[in-house]
Formats: sequence, C-alpha cells, structure tokens
Amino acid sequence: MVSPRYDLGIDTAAADASLALLDGDRVVAEHAWHVETTMSLELLEALDGLLARAGVTRQEIARIAVCAGPGQYGGLRTGIATAQGLAVGLGIPLAAVGRLEADAWPHLVEGGPVVIAIHDAGPEALAWAGYTPGVAGGLPSVYAEPHIARPADVVRDAPQPAIWVGELTEALHEVRDIASRGGDTDARAEARAAHLVRIARARGLFGDPGAVDAVYLRPPSITPPKQR
Repeated sequence: MVSPRYDLGIDTAAADASLALLDGDRVVAEHAWHVETTMSLELLEALDGLLARAGVTRQEIARIAVCAGPGQYGGLRTGIATAQGLAVGLGIPLAAVGRLEADAWPHLVEGGPVVIAIHDAGPEALAWAGYTPGVAGGLPSVYAEPHIARPADVVRDAPQPAIWVGELTEALHEVRDIASRGGDTDARAEARAAHLVRIARARGLFGDPGAVDAVYLRPPSITPPKQR
C-alpha cells in the first residue's frame, strides 16, 4: 500500500495553465501549457500525463493547492471543481490560494521592495494587489488587498520603488514611468502551480475541500435566469 507524500498544485486561472507535483521542497514534475480547446477537456489529460511522467499514482497525493483567482470564470471553476473532486475522492485536504500572491511570491525577497502583482481585468481595468516581503524569516504581508482599479489609480496608489509582475498591459505602461518605479517581470510565462503549494504550506491553508471557492473581484458576466 502506497503512502501519500506528494503535494499537487493546480493553476487554471488563465489560458496559460500549469500543474506541479512537489515532494517536500523539490519539484518532482511540472507542466505548463496553453489551453487550445477548453480547460475541462485538457486538465485531466494534463494531470494524468504529469503523474505518469513522475511515476506517481493519484493515491500518493497527500495535499492539493488550487488557484482561487482572480481569473477566467470557466477555467477557475473547472480547476476548483477538479481539485475538490480529487481531494474528496482521495480523502485529503485542499487549499485555495490567490493568483496575485502566487505571482508575487517568488519575487518577495527579505529587504527588497514591495511587489505589485497585476491581472488584466479588461479594457482600462486591472486587478492588482501589493505584498511586502517578510522580515527576519517571517511571512510576507499584504500591502494592498486584491481589488479592481484603473491603471492610473494603480500607479498612484503603488509605492516607489516596487517590483511589478504579472500581466503588465499596454494601458499600464502608458501611465507609468518605468525608469523611476523599479523592475518589471512578466509572470505570464512562469508556472504558478508550484508557488500555490509553497504558499499553502507557509500559511497553513490546507483544510476542508468543501470550504474552497473562487475569488471574484466583481460579479461574473453571466446573465441571470429570467423570472417566470
């Protein structure tokens, strides 16, 4: 009988999705891909392929961390539902981790500047949050909670200097003096899945799969049913 030992990260917040399997601090297997059809069609196939390459069975998964958003509605719902189904079926804990913190996490260096994480939320709208590196080995703290704002307002409210990561849109660049505001890192090509696991561990987020839900900074654009 196998003993669960691996932590699985699932990120489906955008069309650039990722999976990661960790054994302690070591990334055993990782897969990032661009969804060409639908997340529901590609996610389980990608997960089975990841486990096969690592030589790991589902029964060896001990915990799961899933991206809770903000992001694309359909992709988020698919990732969370899949993670919940796996967690319930395997009898293991599940953690929900925010996308913006996952983008900021690898750039948070003790003694370094605040990290501003950006998600493109549509025409002239950005979802953003700010994170301050921890001190003396402590965890990072929240400088600005995730919320929606115009690019000009993000630039106004962000500190100087700062590291900017994520989906750095043209509209954002148009209102920013990049030279005076610190470095830029486009995190879209970087897999988030492993960082989801690391954050869930550090913050002790693993728990009841039924308590996990998506983070929406504004209501989903779905037409409510007509009253009869």
